[in-house]
Amino acid sequence: AQAALLDGWRLEEWEPLLDDEAEYLVPPIGVPEAEHLSPGETMFIVAESRQMLAARVERMMGKAGFAELPRSNVRHLIGNVQVLADEGASVKVSYNLCVYRIRRAVITTYIGRCLLTLTRSDGGFRIREKRVMLDIDVLKGQGGLSIIL
Repeated sequence: AQAALLDGWRLEEWEPLLDDEAEYLVPPIGVPEAEHLSPGETMFIVAESRQMLAARVERMMGKAGFAELPRSNVRHLIGNVQVLADEGASVKVSYNLCVYRIRRAVITTYIGRCLLTLTRSDGGFRIREKRVMLDIDVLKGQGGLSIIL
């Protein structure tokens, strides 16, 4: 559901999927064991709290989101979904992703693995942590990450 909302630029509907303590993390590329790194000890490409994500959504949906005017066309492809742990109140999930960003006739591809920590809430799930480990070796062609992977 989150991929469909992100692909459709329905960010105001995506945002409530976030837990109050949510973190969105993109660790540095080319670093072994990136799933265990902490943004308090290592410089991350993206390390945003719930409040920072809310501000990002507001900026991206308004006229202040210059990096996404006009908006990119985005398509998430998700596979190899695995439930790694069900700890009652939370569930840890892993999946592979390929995100295509099409903007001004340029197609940019982001390939990687995502680790989600989900919390149970009102018969559904909310995102506590979304950690995207990119499998690319440089961000040269990808530029800035103005989209949400």
